[in-house]
Amino acid sequence: MTIKKRLFLSNILMLIIPALVSILIIFVSVFVFANLFYKQFMDETVKENNLSDMHKILMVQSKEFLNSKGDITDSKLYHTVEKYLASQEMKLEISNDTGIICTIGNSDVQSSLVSAMESLGGEGSISANGACLYREKILVNGIAYHVMIYSSSEIQESQHNEFIVVNIILILCILIIAAVIITNQFLTKFVFRKIEVPLDILADGVHQIRDGNLDYRIIEYNEKDEFQSICNDFNDMAAKLKESVEITQKNEQNRKELIAGISHDLRTPLTSVKAYIEGLLEGVASTPQMQQKYMKIILAKANDIDRMVDKLFLFSKLDLGDCPFYPEKLNIRQEIFSIVSSNKKEYSEKGLNILCENIPADLKVYADPVQLRSAVTNILENSLKYKDSETVNVTI
Repeated sequence: MTIKKRLFLSNILMLIIPALVSILIIFVSVFVFANLFYKQFMDETVKENNLSDMHKILMVQSKEFLNSKGDITDSKLYHTVEKYLASQEMKLEISNDTGIICTIGNSDVQSSLVSAMESLGGEGSISANGACLYREKILVNGIAYHVMIYSSSEIQESQHNEFIVVNIILILCILIIAAVIITNQFLTKFVFRKIEVPLDILADGVHQIRDGNLDYRIIEYNEKDEFQSICNDFNDMAAKLKESVEITQKNEQNRKELIAGISHDLRTPLTSVKAYIEGLLEGVASTPQMQQKYMKIILAKANDIDRMVDKLFLFSKLDLGDCPFYPEKLNIRQEIFSIVSSNKKEYSEKGLNILCENIPADLKVYADPVQLRSAVTNILENSLKYKDSETVNVTI
């Protein structure tokens, strides 16, 4: 998979995964809320029915209390009712015009409910903030009594539900944030894992080339992505760099050998010039004709030295990328004979016989005379240098 596709897929998943996780968490939360409030609704409905029934039961029991003889608190019924009211967080109070006769339960009655009940005439049913106050007048043995029943358990239930709702919302937010963070971490590793490995491979390859290992090639990366073409280009670069270095080294070696050869070849005409000058000084050339001949040979050798110096200069120009070339029309026969005549005797003494045959007298060529002389001289020098017998013939 290419990096472009990985980035595209990562961006899509970065949107989809948190959204799906959030939707899932919301559905779970809705399910929990639905169950919670449905149960609460059912409990309230049942409680309302049960509370109405409980009012009737307590009214009957209140009449039994009032009809009983002796202390009410000593009866078994009293203790049974007391335990039940305590478990339900309710309160039962029986009073008449003289005062409170009996109180069962420890719940504190809200003063606002009492005030509201008084404003309604002291009888009826009132509820507020989840609490419920019921008051009814009964006659027992011709005496009027007021029975008050108070329930406050719904307030605690409501507060408990609010606490659960707040906690669920908090957990919901934490889970959504955690889903986004985990998804981001996973997708980051998913993308950058495929970038980090090839970058390390390329960095290692660069270090190998830097350290002079021009034979190093990246062969361990086979993924079909953008880095494959980069690795292939790296291998091509390394191959061309190695080839360039080898060519440079070869050219440098050839240049050194050429300069060494030219330097060696300079000794031959210099030795000849020195010998002929000594002959002139010692009187070997006793006649004007001999002296003239010696002077011409010295001039020819000086010209040879000049050409060799020009050759060195030419190679220096070649190193700088500048090759001087001045072509002109030349009579090839005259040029060849001029080159051979100035060197024939010297080459003959070294075992190289130069023969000029079948060269047309009127043949013209378009060439640089300096380069032409250099080419012919190189042929003769190489023939002399690489001859495989004591005497060889070179035919031009």
